[in-house]
Amino acid sequence: MLMQSNRRDFLKLTGGASLLAATSGTVLAGCGGSDGPGATAKAAAKATPPEYLPYGSVKPDLPGTADGVMPGFFKYPRQLVDAYQDKPGAGAGEVKILTNMFNPAPPGAGSNTYWKSLNDRVGANLDITMTPAADYVSKLSTVIAGGDLPDILMIASKFPNRGEMLTKLCADLTSHLSGAAVKDYQFLANLPTDSWLPAMYKGGIHAIPIARSVIGTIMFSRADLLEARSLNPEPASYAEFVETAKGLTDAKANKWAFGASKGVTTFIGNMLGVPNVWKEDGGKFVSELEVPERKEAVARTAELVKAGVFHPDALGGKLQLRDLFGNGTIALNADGYAAWDLMADTYGVDVGGMPVPAYDGGKPVQREGAAIFALTAFKKAGDDRVKQLLRICDWLAAPLGTSEYLFRRFGVEGIHYTWKGDKPERTSAGKTQVSLPLEYVADAPHVLGPSNEQRVRTQRAYQEKIVPNLLANPGAGLYSATSISKADELDKLINAAELDIVSGRKPISSWDDAVANWKKRGGDKIRDEYSNQ
Repeated sequence: MLMQSNRRDFLKLTGGASLLAATSGTVLAGCGGSDGPGATAKAAAKATPPEYLPYGSVKPDLPGTADGVMPGFFKYPRQLVDAYQDKPGAGAGEVKILTNMFNPAPPGAGSNTYWKSLNDRVGANLDITMTPAADYVSKLSTVIAGGDLPDILMIASKFPNRGEMLTKLCADLTSHLSGAAVKDYQFLANLPTDSWLPAMYKGGIHAIPIARSVIGTIMFSRADLLEARSLNPEPASYAEFVETAKGLTDAKANKWAFGASKGVTTFIGNMLGVPNVWKEDGGKFVSELEVPERKEAVARTAELVKAGVFHPDALGGKLQLRDLFGNGTIALNADGYAAWDLMADTYGVDVGGMPVPAYDGGKPVQREGAAIFALTAFKKAGDDRVKQLLRICDWLAAPLGTSEYLFRRFGVEGIHYTWKGDKPERTSAGKTQVSLPLEYVADAPHVLGPSNEQRVRTQRAYQEKIVPNLLANPGAGLYSATSISKADELDKLINAAELDIVSGRKPISSWDDAVANWKKRGGDKIRDEYSNQ
């Protein structure tokens, strides 16, 4: 149990209950993770990241690339690799885990044959506490303030003063993972280097990452609708983009190009080369809100709204965008990269990704997404115990093509799933029991597929086009207490200003006043906190 002084340290680090409450509703808002991983550039420079050692025993149909293009699989491998010959948690006894979940809770360990089989394969009793994502930060803060950490706990990307909390209250993993030491954990070594940087503080490694692809947000298109209307799926300029949007719109038939303005503004901003949240110029940080191209992107979106290519209820913020995309009411929709398969499978439609064109010459940018969803930290313990916990997480990070991965995702063949062609299909028992949120404890890097070959090749072609234009957020590796505490307030301020302009309620000149207000109410302080790291 943590000493009382450590409990006081935690409350000091997090700034008290009011700060925790202010962040609890927004931290875990999507599958793509969130911006602002929270390490400092100086800390990362002092530490030695784990060596990146791609796992080579499973061969994808389309290999990944060093610059970020994801590997692709056309089907689930049937010749599986048994990555672990022993039980990774042997001798660990009970292992308490705290993590979040997005799906309904599965049956408990006593009545869940999958959970029982999981414990048997791991060689330890995994006592998993699952908390709905919307409530997770509050739950986590309560557990830590109570002074009794679980063995393994997920740390949300925007948890207040996360770096200080990890270094003071959690196990230091540096000697186990730094540099070549990570070779003892082949699947943690398979995680890309960028995903490790948010776990590095004050010259040490204090957590393992739950990695995400940096592909980020995609402007998805209904490829079938574009083809039916002989429209260009890859416009080469802003003017061609507008032409495509108008060609997709037929108000009388209840057909529109777009259903939300925010993603369109970002897409146009990418055409214009708007920074990814921040840019660094000679050690000084400049917000995207302050560059003229960002203001122009808002103005161009307002023109598109006036041109009638948005759904009439688009500016109300209450549309079910994926449903409208799936039924063809809207044909273009910005969403996280993982939504490609989800929308194609859910609605049975032909989904495409629209690469960002240059506005009118020059080079566009594509915003990098966050390299992590969250971090996983361990309770302070002796080396032997830490090694056991690392081996459990390493086993959980085994990739597609291993027997460990197939079990984690689908359970035991004949009980929780059966094969239907080249695809494992869950049984009724599998649908209810195989829903432990293990991917929010540790996970393998994401891949394209497994899916039909044409879709995977289309996804791959899209990534090959946009990866050379990926633009990092220089603030993503930095920590700002003001950004954490005022994120909601500042986002609402800018979103309201954008909505007023694109809806025609205010002129584009009002943007300058909104940015000045943003700076006064916290933006300048965030800049100072970033610049001083």
